[in-house]
Amino acid sequence: MTNKPQIQLALDYFDLAPALAMTQIVHKEVDIIEIGTPLTKAAGMLAVRTVRELCPDHLILADIKSPDVGGGEAKMAFDAGADWMTVLGAAPLDTVKLALEEAKSRPGKEMFIELTGIRDILTRAHEWRSIGVERMVYHRGWDEGNLSRTWDDQDRDTIRELIHMGFQISVAGGLGLDMISFFQGLDISVFIIGRAIRETPDPAATARKFREAIKKNN
Repeated sequence: MTNKPQIQLALDYFDLAPALAMTQIVHKEVDIIEIGTPLTKAAGMLAVRTVRELCPDHLILADIKSPDVGGGEAKMAFDAGADWMTVLGAAPLDTVKLALEEAKSRPGKEMFIELTGIRDILTRAHEWRSIGVERMVYHRGWDEGNLSRTWDDQDRDTIRELIHMGFQISVAGGLGLDMISFFQGLDISVFIIGRAIRETPDPAATARKFREAIKKNN
């Protein structure tokens, strides 16, 4: 499955066992499997390696949100079997450069800027674009979604401008089926979906419903 937009399953677990169980249930219905930030901290690169063994043909993202040691952490993720990894948008530009260099040195590997908590997105985006960054995760954070933050027209405008600048945009953060139409008209590359798939009685069937909704709106 390679047609845009792609579906990414976010394994935001604090233990490896349930993450692996969910991977086995849903992997045939999604394009990308994300080793979520909590899981990378709880189980480290073992989580990446194990999911790679389970799903040898899937894209795998290690959402490590590297704040420093960008080249080393990118190498660690790629060596474990990840195709993609993330660098925190608040990281120094040198960290971004080093992670990007590591990705570009390996065929098929990519580095993403993760925008959680970044307020001056468009200003920073010009810096990132100037050094060759091509992908971003536009993310309403977990805590923001639980407490204070909803998607609004400003998000749409910012995403549209980022796409116009040449970025491929993944969107994440509380995306239920009813939210897919919010992004209609935007060339979204990846929809990242976590709890709205995982916490349903039939996660595989729910993933298929997301596929249908995304196809309908694009």
